[in-house]
Parts: sequence; structure tokens; C-alpha cells
Amino acid sequence: MKYLEPYIEQLKQAGFKVTHQRLVILDYLLHSREHPSAEMIYADLRQRYPTISLATVYNTLEMLSKVGLVVDLGAPGERRRFDGIVSEHSHYFCTECGKVKDLNLPGAERVLSKLVQETNLPVTRYRIDFFGLCEECQQNAVEKASSN
Repeated sequence: MKYLEPYIEQLKQAGFKVTHQRLVILDYLLHSREHPSAEMIYADLRQRYPTISLATVYNTLEMLSKVGLVVDLGAPGERRRFDGIVSEHSHYFCTECGKVKDLNLPGAERVLSKLVQETNLPVTRYRIDFFGLCEECQQNAVEKASSN
């Protein structure tokens, strides 16, 4: 887990203890593309790490969000979801199954630059989210409609 060294340094500089459980949770998020909730992370990790608790997962996610190592997506209509990719990008939320997909929007920087230029308001970060049915839920809706 040598690749975690920059993250470890960031935690130390922010005044947080670096524990094995915190690193396991961070590693999990950095490798996940599922945008998991705390409960999903706990369910996946507790078999390999039986001493981990749901409270530890919640507290670690709060701390990692505060330090800026994960993004709290605040998924609408369900439990909070977290993203280990902290670079600016957008998300597509399926309103049926809750799946979250990463999106990279070409030209978003130009829109941001124009906004800052026209409003003279500084933007330190941005997020553009989209909502609708994922491909699988669209297909399920078509199949359901055709069987009626």
C-alpha cells in the first residue's frame, strides 16, 4: 500500500491519526467505482476485518470528507454515498435502482471560466449531477411495458 503514502501525509498534516482501519477504508474507496454507502463499505470489509465497526466506517468517512480525500455525494433519496475520486467530475444517479456513474463533461472548464468571468464570483469546486434511468432500468421499463 505504498501508493497511500501521499494520503497518509495529508492525514498527518490535518492532525489525524493514521490507523490501519482508516487506511483500509480509504483503500476500499480509492478502488471502488460503485460510490458506496457506509453500510456497503462495512458489509464488504467486515468479513476480512471482523473488528471493524459501522461506527468506525461512518467516523472515518466523515474525517476523510473533511480532509478532502473522499467526496460525500449526498445521494438524493437514499443513504449518503461516497466517491474516492476527488477530481472534479459529474455523476449520473439512477432514480430507480440508485446506481451512480461517473461522468466527465467535455467543456465544463469553459463553462466554469465563463461563469467566473461574468459573475466575478470565485468557484473553489463544482459539481454537476444528472438524474434519470440507467440503461438497465430503461430496459426493464421497456420489458415491463411490453409484457402488459
